[in-house]
Amino acid sequence: MEEKYFYIEAGKARELLSQSKEMKAAKHGIDSRVYLIGEYAVLSTSRLKLRNVATRDDDLAYLDELIETLMRLREQGVAAVPILGYCFDPDSKDGTGYIFQPRAKGQELYDDEIMKEYYVWARKKRRISFNRSRAKEYIPARTNFISKIPQEHFDKFISDMIAISDNDILIDCMGKSNFFYDADAGFQFIDLDAHTDNKYGLAERCDSRELARVCGFTPCHFAAGTTAFPRIALDEKAISKLGSEALRQLARDNRVIFAKCKAAILHNGSSQEQLNASLELLKIFGL
Repeated sequence: MEEKYFYIEAGKARELLSQSKEMKAAKHGIDSRVYLIGEYAVLSTSRLKLRNVATRDDDLAYLDELIETLMRLREQGVAAVPILGYCFDPDSKDGTGYIFQPRAKGQELYDDEIMKEYYVWARKKRRISFNRSRAKEYIPARTNFISKIPQEHFDKFISDMIAISDNDILIDCMGKSNFFYDADAGFQFIDLDAHTDNKYGLAERCDSRELARVCGFTPCHFAAGTTAFPRIALDEKAISKLGSEALRQLARDNRVIFAKCKAAILHNGSSQEQLNASLELLKIFGL
């Protein structure tokens, strides 16, 4: 196993790795598992050598640079959860190994494992018994909670998003679990493990504020028919199972969240005209 630790002692990393192998993963993705141990998170992966999931970077130079950039942003007050170090099998095809990070504070913006029962893409894959689903209680309560987050936290969410993107780091806005919220720490960004391809001459550089004018609405629920993020739009048949009063409250809370996201984007340098153009790509639930 090849090891490279930047901001964690080798002994501590090995201790965490040993503990994780005796645990059940707290979260899992397509090719990853997350183990939460005290103030740390250990992520298993089989794709460390693949920048942006598909582009090979066998010497992991992209990851080393990413680690340094994330920590620099963290020191500047940007709420990007840094990477402390990693280890991997150098002989594995795509880089099977582990990443060590501090644990994000608070909870996911929305837990995708619960929310997927209401997303359009899930309805197409399998039947779901909505009346027995914990999502029926989760989505109204969580949406109401988010609607009460202070405006200054939304403002920083957008400014941090711009700062991260300005540093050529890709933000995965397709999963709402890639953002955490804590009353003291505010919004935090996780899963920042890939550089954008423009850095390597494979794509044009994106406009960070243009990105924020769309991805900045991630705290909102999208409605079926949205152009941006159609897979995580709320499925009309599924959401109807909440009942009329719960639906009305959900729509009211979502409108409050939308207004705060919109204000935050305007507070961070976008014009109303630019924002209006971006909103043509979005369909917000309750509007």
